[in-house]
Amino acid sequence: MRIFAAALMLLFTVSINAQEITVDTVLAAHSLGAPVEKIIARINDPATTVAGVVGAAETGRLRAAGVPEEVISALVAKAAASPAKAAPVATTLEAASAAVPAMQPDNPNLAILVRAVKAGTSESLLADQIKSTGVLQRPSMNDVLYLKENKVSEGVIKALMEAPLLTQAGLALKAGGATPNTAEVDGLVMKKALFSKNLTGKLVFTAEKIQWMDGTNQANNFDMYPAGLKAVQTTCSARADGKFCHEIEFQMTKGSDFKFVDAKMDVGGNEAITNTIKAIKVFYPKLPVVEKIK
Repeated sequence: MRIFAAALMLLFTVSINAQEITVDTVLAAHSLGAPVEKIIARINDPATTVAGVVGAAETGRLRAAGVPEEVISALVAKAAASPAKAAPVATTLEAASAAVPAMQPDNPNLAILVRAVKAGTSESLLADQIKSTGVLQRPSMNDVLYLKENKVSEGVIKALMEAPLLTQAGLALKAGGATPNTAEVDGLVMKKALFSKNLTGKLVFTAEKIQWMDGTNQANNFDMYPAGLKAVQTTCSARADGKFCHEIEFQMTKGSDFKFVDAKMDVGGNEAITNTIKAIKVFYPKLPVVEKIK
């Protein structure tokens, strides 16, 4: 009698969400001796729903346990009539995210950078590479959002913001390709007289002339012509890993000479001077370049 009562209690247990029964509930009630008619009545109760799937595997378990066919048929029919449960919130959100197109950068070259990050390339290596090669354009706000979405670090994004800005011609110059029509070298400081303020800006090279483009005042712009140059002298330091050239002087046949240093010289940078030397050798291969080692 106690076992029968326990079977009925198990069968008629109501969950906190709904009056649900499962295959396991029916198996347990049957094993405890609950009458067939009571089990069927519980299944057919309008307030009852069947939790889970009642497929071939589940009906096989019921038959193996000796559950009568009429009970199995009632359970299968009720399971088919029970309302489908809503998909879990996480699954729904994942499906919604998958439906939203992935953000695309304004600069398509940034996709290569994202692949490098996902491949496990370190932040320091990427930042050094960016600073060494320069960039053709600064990242837009959309580019920054794209990079952040793809977990590119602040250090790499900062390197994109601060790296030397190159023209397509400048990029060809760095790659050692065919002579471009023009090349720009930014990040230079023109040294003035002792009591005059040094000027920051860039040099623009063409076959006809070299232009100094002042970074703050266009009135300071001027041109140098290859025919008026007698030589170019670089000042370099001897190091264990090779020479470090940080200053360049354009020596004129007439008038004052012009001396430039790398804007990042004080923090160990000399890329601007290196690129200036490359430009001179590409555009004016016959112009003597003299190295002064200190």
